[in-house]
Amino acid sequence: MNFTSVEFGKSLVYLPKSTVEIINNTSATFSTGDIITLKIILHNEKGDVLTGGGEFINIWMSEKGKGAGSAGYVVDHGNGTYIGVIKALWSGSPNITIKLAFPKESIGLFVNHIYRNGMLRPIFGFFKNARGETGKGICGIHTLKNHDLCDFTSFNYGMRWFCSLPDTPGFICTDWFRTEGDTKADDRNNIDSKLSKTQKFLLSSTSNKIIKEIKVDVHGDKTICPTKFLCREINPSVTWNSSSPMGYFYNRTWHNLLCQNKVEHSKKLISCLKNREIYMLGDSTQRQWFVEMTEILNLSYSVIPTIRNLRGYHRTINAFSKNKRDNITVKWAAHEFPFFTYLPDATLDFFLPARYHLKVIRSKNPIVVLHWYVHMGFVPVSVYEDHVRNAKDAIIELLDRVPSAKIFIKGPHKIKNDEVVPYDFVRYLHDKLLFPIFDNIKHKVVYLNQWDITVASENNEMHPTKDIVFQMVHELFSYIC
Repeated sequence: MNFTSVEFGKSLVYLPKSTVEIINNTSATFSTGDIITLKIILHNEKGDVLTGGGEFINIWMSEKGKGAGSAGYVVDHGNGTYIGVIKALWSGSPNITIKLAFPKESIGLFVNHIYRNGMLRPIFGFFKNARGETGKGICGIHTLKNHDLCDFTSFNYGMRWFCSLPDTPGFICTDWFRTEGDTKADDRNNIDSKLSKTQKFLLSSTSNKIIKEIKVDVHGDKTICPTKFLCREINPSVTWNSSSPMGYFYNRTWHNLLCQNKVEHSKKLISCLKNREIYMLGDSTQRQWFVEMTEILNLSYSVIPTIRNLRGYHRTINAFSKNKRDNITVKWAAHEFPFFTYLPDATLDFFLPARYHLKVIRSKNPIVVLHWYVHMGFVPVSVYEDHVRNAKDAIIELLDRVPSAKIFIKGPHKIKNDEVVPYDFVRYLHDKLLFPIFDNIKHKVVYLNQWDITVASENNEMHPTKDIVFQMVHELFSYIC
């Protein structure tokens, strides 16, 4: 897409002239369990219907007084017309909200930039030689230059990773000892510099904007009837083969529609997890889960005692049962490069891939939760694919060695698209790759859908609030206990 073209604005959504209407019941009155279908027509500033698709639109239903919310899905017809689908899951007078998360022009700009530059944010490798001298060089997933380049792909377990040596002579590749992101980088300005003032205004006026809100009336049962199957009893493949809504909030509690996500009180939970090890491999949102688990299970940290001090912490962290007879261990570790950290304590041995961690597991019935998302939004999707395939091979090896292992893939969550990265689009690409890659072992691996739970709760944060994280961890436990 040519972003300097005068046609740029003509293809951009103009919200005041775009329309939304319910097409399967004009009275906007439904019964619990009904499907609600909406037609969304996007126009440009002249009032013409857009001739193409590609916009990322969110749809959800909420009723604040009931602590209720659910996610729907949107079908793109490729001609400026979209169909929104949502299910009435509780009785009341909820609002349906339709939001334009990101216009296709922003997505095109992001894609062009990231494939031209390799990575959206720079990472530096710091070197220290035998004489105690220090220097730094740029690191990334592509060959940065033709000389003085260190290929650390083997260190990253076969996944692309390169660092250039410092410009100052006297350093060799084995002098590399830590990594750090460029805190001075302003990616928004970097991309914005490619646009005219008019284009910047048009993009900012359409990103993360509500197209329309519609109130409906829902009669009938208080809530939709839950399934009779417990989550721990269902075949994991079910979690990969379902579409929105995967569940809904009511009384600020998440109800899974695939299975009953009821977990008994803490004593029963501790009894279920007795003599088990839980491995959490991912980013800081995965570390949030680790912290929540330690509180629910009343565990002791192996390192620092406060959640505040864990922010920005990248060393591997362990937590153990205070009562040694319970023998529960939970471990969090950062995923492999690329990992964007801005603290000087990020030494290389903190960022090891799933393949490393899964190889060293010796527990008889381990629980493993894997996650890649936020950091992978700064690199081409091909890099994400490499990492997922690498991890899948390690998962197969682990399951061959320990058939009783429980494996979970934590999916992407909703993040407000007010940064350069259009995470709705990143999530779409990631799932499009992840699902077929795991197709032949999906009966052995549970997919944890975090998208619906964060859309339904109207989460905007990269790090969801504690109450949402509690619901997420509760969901995980329901597939185990």
